[in-house]
Amino acid sequence: MKVFIITLAVVILYTFTIIFTQDYRQAQRNSYRVKYVCEELSASGATFYDRQWYAEGYTVFNTEQGMRAIEDQLFSLLSVDGGGNPVPGSYWSDALHYMVYFYDDLLERKEYTDGNLTGSDFFSYPYSHNDKWTGYNTIVTCPTVIVTINASIGKFRLDFLDSLPDIIRSASHEWENR
Repeated sequence: MKVFIITLAVVILYTFTIIFTQDYRQAQRNSYRVKYVCEELSASGATFYDRQWYAEGYTVFNTEQGMRAIEDQLFSLLSVDGGGNPVPGSYWSDALHYMVYFYDDLLERKEYTDGNLTGSDFFSYPYSHNDKWTGYNTIVTCPTVIVTINASIGKFRLDFLDSLPDIIRSASHEWENR
């Protein structure tokens, strides 16, 4: 009987280990996926600029077209619908939220949250950008687009792992040497 109890305990422990390892690796892969999407979105948002200002030597982002491109790619790359809610069969369980910051040569900073303009003000280079969700602080010295995505927590089958932190990733794209 002693051998049976020890064997049963080892099987249960091994099952928990296998489940946790599989869930953790899937969460890690999706965290890398969110990182990749942030990098792609910041680069996409930075490709739309005002050509008249650019002809005069200034980089001024066309934020309407940039946000449209960011939203189109975000929804297709992360399998969410137009409201940020996961589509059936998606890894995500909660709504996805994102913030986009545009810094341009007109020294205007525009902040978008979930596709809506939530802030616009003027700044001067160098500017200390502090991300609200990550607490990351960086110095902006040239036209930059910063994208931060909060994808909520990963899916874990073990209930005691629900207290893990959200998957939040951020990336920026800079226009240097204009």
